[in-house]
Amino acid sequence: MDMSIFRAYDVRGIYGKSLTDEIMEKIGLSLAALMERKGRGNNILVGADIRASSPALLEAFIRGATKGGLNVANAGITSFGVTLFSGWKLKKDVTVYITASHNPPEWNGIKFYDKDCVGYFEEDNKEIGEIAAKGEFVQSDAVGTVETVDMTEEYVNCLSGRFSIEKPVNLVVDCGNGSTCLSAPKVFSLVENIADTVIFNKVDPSFPERGADVEVKNLEKMRDKVLEIGADFGAAFDGDGDRVGIADDRGRILNSDQIAFVLAKDIFSGKKGTMIVNVECSMAIERQLGSLGIEILRIPVGHTFMMQKAKERGALLGEENALHFVMPKYFPFDDAIVVPLKIAEILSKTGRKLSDIVDEFPIFPKKRVSVDCPDNVKFGVVEKLKEKFSEQYDKVNTLDGVRVDFDDGWVLVRASNTTPIIRITSEAVDEKTRDGFLDKYVKIVEDEIKDR
Repeated sequence: MDMSIFRAYDVRGIYGKSLTDEIMEKIGLSLAALMERKGRGNNILVGADIRASSPALLEAFIRGATKGGLNVANAGITSFGVTLFSGWKLKKDVTVYITASHNPPEWNGIKFYDKDCVGYFEEDNKEIGEIAAKGEFVQSDAVGTVETVDMTEEYVNCLSGRFSIEKPVNLVVDCGNGSTCLSAPKVFSLVENIADTVIFNKVDPSFPERGADVEVKNLEKMRDKVLEIGADFGAAFDGDGDRVGIADDRGRILNSDQIAFVLAKDIFSGKKGTMIVNVECSMAIERQLGSLGIEILRIPVGHTFMMQKAKERGALLGEENALHFVMPKYFPFDDAIVVPLKIAEILSKTGRKLSDIVDEFPIFPKKRVSVDCPDNVKFGVVEKLKEKFSEQYDKVNTLDGVRVDFDDGWVLVRASNTTPIIRITSEAVDEKTRDGFLDKYVKIVEDEIKDR
């Protein structure tokens, strides 16, 4: 078994190679063993995205889970939002979603969420892998039950009824041939005063129109449609529906910090509270929102950390700079469809153009470079730099790699979890300052590597 498929936040591999039906059945058995070991109950809900391999993997996982004694509610092929909503509403001990998110079509995988909709961390994912590799499964005489559930209608009605759009808003919805084809058009069609133009809303596991990711190059067709019809904005979802890309009325693709700023301006209007952002998010967040009485809490990179900390701190908004957002007022998980609905409500309420709101948020030059470093060395290098920087500087964050903040910018040094590299990211008030930081700290990292 290729143990590399058991990753920090999920399980992910190429179907038919590192991830097979047989392995997925063992993962179902392993989850049952983990839940028994840790006293996490035995009732789960399972859903899957629209990938070609998902039906077979869903069947294999359920076969293993029930052999291990778990009772399974099968939500079938559906979106991320419907799956998490179903597990949350039905109060399941664990919710499972079979997906490879934004990866190419030949990939698939699986994500596990606890009863509070917080994803499993690396410790649990690795333990599931170890159980599968060693065959340490539950020896159960009682086979678990399977029931079919379909809460799509409840999800659509719940979500469409949570937003008040008093003035007409015209938007483009790009489903990207992915799982949101099964839910997003239904949601937007029920929200009063939203005129939606839906593109790429036919399910196709090959993702022929733009790919499953929401990186900038894949959003050009959505942006062009916004400009063509004069829409107020556009929203595009990734393959399973937990990430969203946004284009404003001028056709500009917004980064995650800009989107978070638009949301925060409304969510924190007249109230104090906590906003979760990771260590790679812009320093403009503190500079623009700190004065509003918002507590900005920095966390490690990874949307699982965002969900965990949002729950712990009762945060009103969470941003993960890979375009994950959570607004617990609506759902305690990062369903991407919530974001454009909230933006539509903001535009309707304020009567402002999205581009005008976005222009209030400064864009500071940011750049990331990578330095090759062997896997058996990279984490040690970063640990040594944590020690050195903590002694040298006043503003040092060591939650995830080591970040040093200055008056005119910041530098972050992180070891990649998956490849033999160390990444150095810098943001500053201008390009010259940013490049100066990068030149200095790349050399520091390279010198530290040479000393190993």
